[in-house]
Amino acid sequence: MAGKIIIVTGEVSGDIYGGLLAGEILKLDPAIRITGVGGERMRAAGVSTFLDSNDLSVVGFWEALIRLGRLHKVLRTIKRHINREKPDLVVFIDYPGMNLRLAKYAKKQGIRVMYYVSPQVWAWGRNRIGIIKENVDKMVVILPFEVEFYKTEGVDVSYVGHPLIDIVKPQITRESFLETMGFSGNGRLVTLMPGSRAQEIRNHMAPLIETARHLRDRFPDLRFVVVSLAAFREIVTAKAESSGLDIAVTSSYGYEALKYSDLAIACSGTATLEAALLATPMIVIYKLALFSWALCKLIVKVPYISLVNLIAGGQVVPEFIQSAVDPRMLALEAGNILTDDAKRARMIEKLAEVRDKLGSGGASARAAEEALSLMP
Repeated sequence: MAGKIIIVTGEVSGDIYGGLLAGEILKLDPAIRITGVGGERMRAAGVSTFLDSNDLSVVGFWEALIRLGRLHKVLRTIKRHINREKPDLVVFIDYPGMNLRLAKYAKKQGIRVMYYVSPQVWAWGRNRIGIIKENVDKMVVILPFEVEFYKTEGVDVSYVGHPLIDIVKPQITRESFLETMGFSGNGRLVTLMPGSRAQEIRNHMAPLIETARHLRDRFPDLRFVVVSLAAFREIVTAKAESSGLDIAVTSSYGYEALKYSDLAIACSGTATLEAALLATPMIVIYKLALFSWALCKLIVKVPYISLVNLIAGGQVVPEFIQSAVDPRMLALEAGNILTDDAKRARMIEKLAEVRDKLGSGGASARAAEEALSLMP
């Protein structure tokens, strides 16, 4: 009888990693049946999804609180699927608020558990270590500094490198990209990345558009492109068009936008690593609901919010958080980066060092081998 695996994630980046993982598992054993919670990437890789991760994506304590009823319903649905499917292995990808509860449940059913892409317990939630030790058979991490942390805590851990290494690359030339976006001439390009969750779009689009307005006043040659998920393209396009500025929107050419840009202004998250891998100078921004931000300040124990700076072990890219997400301040910093060649060169050099720390490729294939090693 063919083996069964369930992969569960709750957000866009997890769908990317889950899709890559599923594809590599099926290369090694095409007979395995993989079901799960995910999105377009996982479905394209051959996963039969019974819930869409786009419906779950939420960030912040207040934001999670107001959707608590929905999340409880999701938990019940996933537990029922685990009971029906009786998998040999469940792979949980990040999203700890939900997935650690489900790991505990799966373990009680006698199912082996692999956690792929570590919860950021090294930043906050260290009380979760005990749950991980008791319920996770294998922790598979993608950031190099996480290994020592888990080893110290007595967790069985493997480092596979970062899966984005293999996929973050442009597929068309700069000239083709600019033509597709409707740009002509030799003006410079700035990419705006408001985020991959609905509340991130709400929090970031307005200040990003105003930042673009200030920058256009100072640098008339600048062109702007917003990278948006397909699910949010309509609302993002409407906001861009209502600005009166010439701002293009793309859902298909995010890596091209970053690679061919002189600067990115990006919501903290996976996008910052994508920009780093493409050696694109950037500014990192983030805004939360006030309640969530107040709690974050109390419990988060790391000096930076961006993965780029955390991996580097120091500030490589500037971060603007909460009230600092101010269009005039952002435009001033963006102007400094665009006009100071030495500053740009230093940032690009440091971004190359970050890339070197993330491994040499093949992370998803190694993670697939880890998963299959846990199968009976």
